[in-house]
Amino acid sequence: MTSSSVNLEEIPSESLMNELLRRMKCAPKPDKRLILIGPPGSGKGTQSPIIKYEHCLCSLATGDMLRAAVSAKTPLGIKAKKAMDKGELISDDLVVGIIDEAMNKPSHKKGFILDGFPRTVAQAQKDHLHHKIAQCYISTGEKVLAIQFIRKSAS
Repeated sequence: MTSSSVNLEEIPSESLMNELLRRMKCAPKPDKRLILIGPPGSGKGTQSPIIKYEHCLCSLATGDMLRAAVSAKTPLGIKAKKAMDKGELISDDLVVGIIDEAMNKPSHKKGFILDGFPRTVAQAQKDHLHHKIAQCYISTGEKVLAIQFIRKSAS
């Protein structure tokens, strides 16, 4: 057993059963890739966990991924830390690199929700976003929250 392995005997049976049931529920679900886009306070943070649970997706928040890369001292994390220490913005290429790494992880195979990405036109134009993605636009009016799903087919 390696140091990163989990000893299943130490995990309560109820937790193991809940995880098994979750995986059985998620297995037939189709793969999805979602991007939540909207202004602050539009409901992205409220809707993300609901969508994540219902569709068995992972949530990929740009800020969390940057902090994790810095903490893990990955090559991209080291570059990000240098920029942060200088008080500079993280470059589009660096952010896109961190997103690409996350999107390719086996744990994100079923799909994911991108939260906080893309933030710039340059990030949105990167090739990796041209896969089949359903975008969820969240806009707020005085009393109404409108959610529109748009499917983009691979070209």
